[in-house]
Amino acid sequence: MGKIYCIGKFQFDSYKEYQEALDDIEKIKDISKKMDINEPGVAERLYTLIRDGKIHFKSGIVGDDYLLYLSDMMLEDYHTLSKRTFGGRVKGKIKQLSPGQIVGTICMAGAIVCFLIFFGSEYHDQKKVREMERLKSEQDISAASDWLSARLIQKLDIGQEEEPILVQSGTVENEIYSAGLEDTEEGPKILPEYQKLHSENSDFAGWISIAGTEIDYPVMQPVPESSDFYLNHNYEGKKDINGSIFLDSRNDYEKQDDNLIVYGHNMKSGMMFGGLEKYLEKEYWEEHKKISFNTIYEKAEYEIIAVCLSKVADGEKAKFHYYDFINAGSEEAFGLYLENIQKLNVLDEDLGVSYGDKLLTLSTCNNYTKDGRLFLVAKKCSP
Repeated sequence: MGKIYCIGKFQFDSYKEYQEALDDIEKIKDISKKMDINEPGVAERLYTLIRDGKIHFKSGIVGDDYLLYLSDMMLEDYHTLSKRTFGGRVKGKIKQLSPGQIVGTICMAGAIVCFLIFFGSEYHDQKKVREMERLKSEQDISAASDWLSARLIQKLDIGQEEEPILVQSGTVENEIYSAGLEDTEEGPKILPEYQKLHSENSDFAGWISIAGTEIDYPVMQPVPESSDFYLNHNYEGKKDINGSIFLDSRNDYEKQDDNLIVYGHNMKSGMMFGGLEKYLEKEYWEEHKKISFNTIYEKAEYEIIAVCLSKVADGEKAKFHYYDFINAGSEEAFGLYLENIQKLNVLDEDLGVSYGDKLLTLSTCNNYTKDGRLFLVAKKCSP
């Protein structure tokens, strides 16, 4: 296997692709120095220039990621502009009204504005929520269907036996399923509630949820050849600015790596991993420590032990790359990783982790600094 070059969560098979990506990152930095992305209309102008080919990126991965960021900024600009324009029109009309009419108009306008803002944001978010609920209900239906089928088969088998079946401890041979498979090593079975979802999209890797938060999503895992696919695609594989929650393409969740890394956008709407910033408050962390992360093979619970702020290290070897820690390989390497985590941890708490513990990392962007990242580290709880 050839050498793989990494920049953050992006992987490149050749040094040429890696260097092109570095050049594009420098170009983005230069653009940021010349243009204030927070100024109204700047994000839209940049987006148009890139789409028209007037600003060109060598690396499609970096270019697409920057376009996604610009589109998010455009959406924020649109909401801001809409509010300002509406407010200006209301002021003009108010000047023509009597005091009594002004009071009535303000009340009516306020009600309309609140309704429109609420309806617009709720429609999109509720649509996403309904999709999540549909997926979860399919899990429950699938599990119930398998249970009923098993019971029906059991009753039919009992009806065909002349003598009652004795329940015994130990190994019971099943002639139907074991015939011809004596020399075949079977892998783990997919949990019943996830079989239908996995059959619809083989990238489906499991489900993540945190009680008391909005995080309750399917987790996808792209193939290494397109590791950034779910940055801008939903679980159905369709284009979606929210993207999906997805597992690092390097992870092996079947054999359980030392550290499973899960990514998600920090959406301003609060969707995906937009709520992880709340963990910077210690009280919030204390009330929402537990993460339920079920792979298609296993149900598991994790406890958050660290809330960290970092940044993309631009490939510099001297800096700590938390997103490259998959397997320790040795107790010494694991200890070094924990030392770096403790330095970045905003919580004044002991990690309480030892070599051999399994970890889960949730990673998202954070604007506290340029190329900033916010990530949570959680330890797998004992069954």
